[in-house]
Amino acid sequence: MVDDERQIHASLRLRLGATHELEFAFDAAGGLERLRQTRFDLCLADLHMPRMDGFAFIEAAQQVDPALGFVVLSAFDSAENLRRTIPLQVYDFISKPLPGKADFEGRIQEWVERTRQRRVDQDLARQAEVVVGEREAALLERDVELVASETARDALRQTAGLLTTVHAQLLASQALLGTPARADPRAAQFTRRLEEARRTAEAAMAVTETFFDTGYGSRDTSPAVVEEGIRHASGIALRMCRGEEEGKAVEFTPGAAGLPVRGLSGIDFLLLMTPALGAALAGAPRRTTVGVRAEPLGRLEEVFREPALRNFAWYNRRHAPAGHAAVLITVTGAGPALNPAALEAWLQDRHEPLATITARGLVAGVRRCHGVLGAAVSPHSGRFSLALALPV
Repeated sequence: MVDDERQIHASLRLRLGATHELEFAFDAAGGLERLRQTRFDLCLADLHMPRMDGFAFIEAAQQVDPALGFVVLSAFDSAENLRRTIPLQVYDFISKPLPGKADFEGRIQEWVERTRQRRVDQDLARQAEVVVGEREAALLERDVELVASETARDALRQTAGLLTTVHAQLLASQALLGTPARADPRAAQFTRRLEEARRTAEAAMAVTETFFDTGYGSRDTSPAVVEEGIRHASGIALRMCRGEEEGKAVEFTPGAAGLPVRGLSGIDFLLLMTPALGAALAGAPRRTTVGVRAEPLGRLEEVFREPALRNFAWYNRRHAPAGHAAVLITVTGAGPALNPAALEAWLQDRHEPLATITARGLVAGVRRCHGVLGAAVSPHSGRFSLALALPV
């Protein structure tokens, strides 16, 4: 019970003390402190209290314990007070002095059971969210494995080719050693062949090391470095869309070298950037270039004042930390802009023309780092363009 009247406290002890455990507070601050320490089945609250009234108290208390139920006890049952309690979704508004046993004590258990059922429902909802989250994580993991395995095959093919060259160079060197020596020319040629073999071997090692030094090697812990991540995502997106076969290319203009995206691992950033680039490449005509630019922002909110982005449709704007430093990544292709309905369908994996370019990693990454995703939409724009403002 939260009420500044001692008489009400005494009355409740007499009427409920034998059947219920009661705790009392004489003001809102004391009530909030008790709610932070103990989980209750019901809260009875007065409206007119010093410093913080009952309306403000209930709003604050609902933030502390969203499942807790409230019953208002007040001597001021005016229409205005009744109206103001409606949005608070209290169980009931009881006028003082307290009514008879049937209308008060007889209803306590009903109110308690409503709170307990709320807690059960919220626990089930949380469990459902965990299941959904695990499913989404599994789908993301599947995407990662598909992309990583394709990249691994390419890296191994390159390595195999380089090692074949190494083998040929070493065979040539061995053949030179087995023939009669001609002083200087043979020695010089032998030295040159060995140097070529050494450089080719270093190139083979570099290909392998580049692969394992990226997010694939330690995908859960490697940082999401903007420049490195965009370059790797560009290669993957080109292979996914068969862009090189159609003469398409990605041109990256770095301006945020070394910046790590907050809240994302290297593989998260790769899964975020790959569909953004893939969608731009998929809609681009043959023999065209998709442009990617990265530049730092002092405050994330600056992206909404960019003249070139003024008519963009924005996703996750409400959850982005406006005052946080960020990096702005823009992806621009020669293909047509999506209309609002097509954009929404693509972000939900329901847009047939981009059925092979799932946006799941893009949406999950933006949510995870609390960034924003903007898209040029027709008829305001004729070209495909995406903008990502990600906290750093």
